Amino acid sequence: MKISPILARWLAIIWTIIMLIGCLTPHEELPDELLSWSDKLLHVLIFAPFTLLWALAGFPMGRVLIAGVLFGALIEILQYVLPINRSADWIDLLADSLGAVVGIGMAWLIPQRYRFV
Repeated sequence: MKISPILARWLAIIWTIIMLIGCLTPHEELPDELLSWSDKLLHVLIFAPFTLLWALAGFPMGRVLIAGVLFGALIEILQYVLPINRSADWIDLLADSLGAVVGIGMAWLIPQRYRFV
């Protein structure tokens, strides 16, 4: 069974918004459970679904991978310039990029008949 491309894109948009809210929430408002996770693993785990969903929504995987890396860079820049008690980190960007690669790998492994579009 295939899901409509419109639904697939909405899922990708919703996940992107969730990521932005999570990554740009002021540090003092984050739950302690979130902060106790390995920060770098968390970056990988939030960026993998980002690229997976956008790739499954029908966008070319190469462009989705580039968008994932650029989106990670944008988030790190925003964390640096906004007064939200968050800090930018090159290692976070590396973890974001690794997560983007993992998501593309997952999308590539899903057989065509199970993809959204």
